[in-house]
Amino acid sequence: MTEVTILAFAKFRELFGEKNIVTTDSNATILAALERFAQTVPAACGELFEENRLRGHVIIMHNRERIDAEEAGEIIVRDGDEIVLYPPVSGG
Repeated sequence: MTEVTILAFAKFRELFGEKNIVTTDSNATILAALERFAQTVPAACGELFEENRLRGHVIIMHNRERIDAEEAGEIIVRDGDEIVLYPPVSGG
């Protein structure tokens, strides 16, 4: 089993809480970790996923490196990894 820390900022922090620990299977992907997270934090489901796909506008950082939503299903998480979630940026 692998423990991954999920941190949320801005609007996501209000909805999900600042810090969550998710336990995944060994060799799970970022996508699998976020799916597990959405199962334990119901507010995350609608904010992160649409029609069973990760929303493209969600900003995801994995161990301080930004990744695209498409990459989330390819990158394997390791014990102690950190996933940071930001809502889309808007403003003028």
